[in-house]
Amino acid sequence: MSRTFVIAALLVALAGPALADYDPKMEAEEAAQRKAAAAASAKRKADFDKQRSAEEAKVMRRELGKEAEGKSDAEVKRIFDAKYKAQMDSAKKAQAGGGAPGSDMAKGDAQTKAMTGKSMQELQNMSPAEQAAFAKQMEKQYGGAK
Repeated sequence: MSRTFVIAALLVALAGPALADYDPKMEAEEAAQRKAAAAASAKRKADFDKQRSAEEAKVMRRELGKEAEGKSDAEVKRIFDAKYKAQMDSAKKAQAGGGAPGSDMAKGDAQTKAMTGKSMQELQNMSPAEQAAFAKQMEKQYGGAK
């Protein structure tokens, strides 16, 4: 029994200094300060996001011109996104060599294929060795530099 008493007394003696630094009033003040700082940070972020959205809407309206007149910001964003997507799709097709029929890119590709037997895409994907061999072939076929 004395062993249990000694251990309990030792635990109480060691717990005293650990709790001596605890001040509930100061802890509550610090918690309130942390909460106020978090609220201020959230407000700054919300203001920044609102300002950025307004600037983005201005840019979109400027790009769309008359098409954006009288429309809400959400409608302007939807229209702008649709136009941007269409432009990106068109650029991807053109880059892949599938330019719209009748476009300058398609005409150039057709002329190159008629003259060389290879499309622009095939020419771009050649290795340096293939390019050198192709250049020699074209020199023989069409005459070299004089």
